[in-house]
Order: sequence, then C-alpha cells, then structure tokens
Amino acid sequence: MAQVWAELLLWTIALAGIVGGFCACLHQFVSNDTTEFDLEFVWNNRFSRKDLELPE
Repeated sequence: MAQVWAELLLWTIALAGIVGGFCACLHQFVSNDTTEFDLEFVWNNRFSRKDLELPE
C-alpha cells in the first residue's frame, strides 16, 4: 500500500512541475510583452507615454 502512495506522490510532483514550468514560461512571455507594441497597434499612437503616465 505504501508503494501506491509513493507513486501517487511522485506523479503529483511531476504534474506540479509541468504545470509550474508552463506557468513560469507564460509569465515570462507576458512580462516580455512591450508597451511599444500596445501603443503602436492597439491605440495607433494616439497617446504618448507621458499621457498614459508610463515610464520613459
């Protein structure tokens, strides 16, 4: 019975590692998204960084 619990624990740790790695990659991808992209394509440069109170 202990072997079943050990295997379950290892599978849980493996799954947590995969999910955690995916979340870390997703966070990195979202963090690297730049405001320049948003300013150019979303707002079509209608606002400056100063208007939006963003750091230069």
